[in-house]
Amino acid sequence: MRPRRPEVPEVLLAPGTPRWRDHLGPAAVILAGVLVVVVVGLVARAIRAGDAPPETTPAIGAVTDPPLAQVPIPLPSPSVSTSPPPVDSIVVEAGSVPDTVDLAEDGTIDWVHWGEQGTYALERDAEGGFAILEGTPDAPRYRHTSSPERFRWTGGTPAAGNDGTTSGIRTCGTGNGFTLSAPATTDLHTMRLYLGAARAQGRLTLRLSTGGEPVTVRLTQRGGSLATRKYTVDYRATGPGKISIEWITEKSYGADCGGVALQAATLS
Repeated sequence: MRPRRPEVPEVLLAPGTPRWRDHLGPAAVILAGVLVVVVVGLVARAIRAGDAPPETTPAIGAVTDPPLAQVPIPLPSPSVSTSPPPVDSIVVEAGSVPDTVDLAEDGTIDWVHWGEQGTYALERDAEGGFAILEGTPDAPRYRHTSSPERFRWTGGTPAAGNDGTTSGIRTCGTGNGFTLSAPATTDLHTMRLYLGAARAQGRLTLRLSTGGEPVTVRLTQRGGSLATRKYTVDYRATGPGKISIEWITEKSYGADCGGVALQAATLS
């Protein structure tokens, strides 16, 4: 038995009545046009939205950057030196002399030893550049070999080296002694003076040519044996100049040539 075909309403088969197929074409055209307009509008809006991001209201308490015009321009700050300016200063420390003093090791800038080859002999660092200088000698002046310590050196002139000597020079009588000098700069320098006294009171005075207060220390030895001291002198000046050293017999005890003695000096 064949399946029964669906019956079409007669109103659609009657002559002059429009069919639904006749309306499908125009409806599709109209729908397509509406879709085109909608799509174009959405694209244009998306383009405008990409040019300027939407403004958002910051949350309460949120930190926001200031406008560019309000950002301060950092300016270079002037450099400030934290180092204190140098002053004219002299600090002296008295101490005992080691049993053996290596002058070449003790004085990295210059060193001098007195009296090994004679009363007016100076044995000094061959490369020291005469940084340590002695003033004009005062009479009386004698060579001695009574130092309780020994002094050694290498790289010297006119004596190239020595394994250990007890020699030095001395004077006697109130007011007689020795004078020395060395360069002074804004850098800290250290002089080591190896001095002595016998039957006398010696006065050591140091002063800077650039100013500041002089410094004075004393060594007293009433006996006849030679008493020795190592004086470490740290000094600094406000500018180029020199330090002057006076080692003078301030008091002489007895008639047997009491006075001061000078063995060596180093500079570093």
